[in-house]
Amino acid sequence: MNSRMLALAIIPAAIGCSTPDNCPLCGTTQSGAYTAIATMQVPQASPYGKPFAVWDIVVQDPVTRRLYVTDRSHAGIAVYDTKKDVPIGQVKGGFVGSVCCEPDRASNFNEASGPNATVVTDSTPTDLGKLWVSDGDSTLKVFDLNKDTLPVLHNDGTASQSFGTVHTGRSLTNIDDCARGTNVSNDATGNPCGDMRADEMAYDPDHKVVLVTNGDSPVGVTNGAFVTLVNANNPLCVGNSCVLAQIFFDGAGDNLTTGCPLPYNTPLAGACPGPTCPSGAVTAGVKCAHGPNAQNGLGGSVYNPGTKRFLVSTPQVGSNPADGEVTEIDPVLLKVTNHFSLKGLGCQVASLAVGPQNKNLLVGCANREGTAFYPSTFIMDATTGAIIKSIYDVGRVDEVWYNDGDKRYYLAARDMPNGSVLGIIDANTNLWLQNVPTGGNAHGLAVDPINNHIYIPISPNARCGRYSAEGCIAVYARQ
Repeated sequence: MNSRMLALAIIPAAIGCSTPDNCPLCGTTQSGAYTAIATMQVPQASPYGKPFAVWDIVVQDPVTRRLYVTDRSHAGIAVYDTKKDVPIGQVKGGFVGSVCCEPDRASNFNEASGPNATVVTDSTPTDLGKLWVSDGDSTLKVFDLNKDTLPVLHNDGTASQSFGTVHTGRSLTNIDDCARGTNVSNDATGNPCGDMRADEMAYDPDHKVVLVTNGDSPVGVTNGAFVTLVNANNPLCVGNSCVLAQIFFDGAGDNLTTGCPLPYNTPLAGACPGPTCPSGAVTAGVKCAHGPNAQNGLGGSVYNPGTKRFLVSTPQVGSNPADGEVTEIDPVLLKVTNHFSLKGLGCQVASLAVGPQNKNLLVGCANREGTAFYPSTFIMDATTGAIIKSIYDVGRVDEVWYNDGDKRYYLAARDMPNGSVLGIIDANTNLWLQNVPTGGNAHGLAVDPINNHIYIPISPNARCGRYSAEGCIAVYARQ
C-alpha cells in the first residue's frame, strides 16, 4: 500500500447517531462515544503515485494480532500489527489488482478485480501461519506469512509465494467483451467473462476446510454462482488436488450429486483446471453438489463453531430481489443442509457474524444491489434461522464483525442515506447503539479483541489527516 515508513497521525472523528430519538444509550457513559484515535499509512500509497482507493475485505487474526487488508490499488495485502497499531508490510504475488471500470463503482471492475478476501490458517503465537487469498482470476493463492511478508520498504520485485495456487473456475478472457456482453474476441466457450473472481471466504478450523465463493459468474451463460470447498491441509494443491467439492447455487436440489459442469477441453486449449474451463473446476475426485437458485451472486460467509457448519450469504433466491437467505453448508458431508429464509424482507445478504456463545447470527444486508431497499439488519438464531431482532437504524453494509472483546457487533455501512457510517450493536442485548460517520467509501472493517480497536480502510479523505491525499486505515476506539 505505501512506499515509506508509516507513522501514526491522531485525528478526531465526528460522533453521531442516525436517529437520536431512538438511541437511548447513544453518547452516554453506558454506550461510550467512539472516535478515530489514529490513522495508519498504507504501504506504497502516495499522493504522487497511486493512492489507496480500492480494497475489499479486512481480517484480523486474534492469535498473532495482525491485520490483513486486501489492497487492490497496489495489488497486495497490507499487513499491520494491531498490538502497536503500525504497518508491517505487504504480501504480494501476482494479484490482479484493480481492474477499471464499471458504472457502479467507477474506479473498479469489481467482479474481475483482486485480491478480494483472506483467511489465516495454522497460526500460533510463534508461527504466523498461512494466508489464503482469493483473486480476480478465479484463484486462491496461498502464502507462508513467515517467509512471504515483505517489509514496508521493499521497492517491489521481491514478492514470493511459498505455497500453491488453487483454481476455483475459469478466469476472464476479455474484459471488453465481458463488460459489453459481447464475444468479439471469439472466446471458445462463448463466455469471455469466465467465472469472474474468487471472492468471499471462511475457514473451518475443526475440519481444516476453506470455503470460497465465485458469486459473480453470469447466470445463464455459465452455471452462475458457486462455492468451492478446499482442503487446508494441502496448501501446495498440485494439480488442484486440494479441491474437495463444488456446490452450484442453481436451484437443482440440495441432494443432487450430478449435473455439475465438466471442464471444457479441446486439443488446443490444454487441460483443466486452467483458463479454458467453462465453469468451476469439477474433475474426478471432486464432489458435485447444488444449492438454492441464487440470482444475484453470493455475499460473505462465516463458520459457526457451535453447529460446525458454514453459513453463506445468498442475497437473492429466485426472481424476487426481496427474497434472500442464509445458506448452511456441512463441511464434512460437502452439501447444503439448511436454508434460513429472509423471504420478502428486502435483505440482500452481504455479510455475516456469529455472536456470543455461537448462538446468534448478525445478518448484514446490502440493500442496494439492483433494487434499493430501506437499510436493515437482522439478528438470527444461528442454529434454526429464526429471526430474533429486526434493526432499521443501520444497514446497507458490505462487511460486519463480531468482537468478543467487548461483545459488540460492528457494521461497515457505506451506503447509508447520509453517507458511510460505522454501526454499533450490543451483541448481548441486540440493541442498536449508535452510528459513527466514517466517509471515504468505508465498507470493510475488523476489530482486535484485546484492545477493542476497530480498523476501517478509508479512501483519500479528510478523516485520514496527514494521509488525506492517499488514503489510510483509520483506527477507531470507544472513549
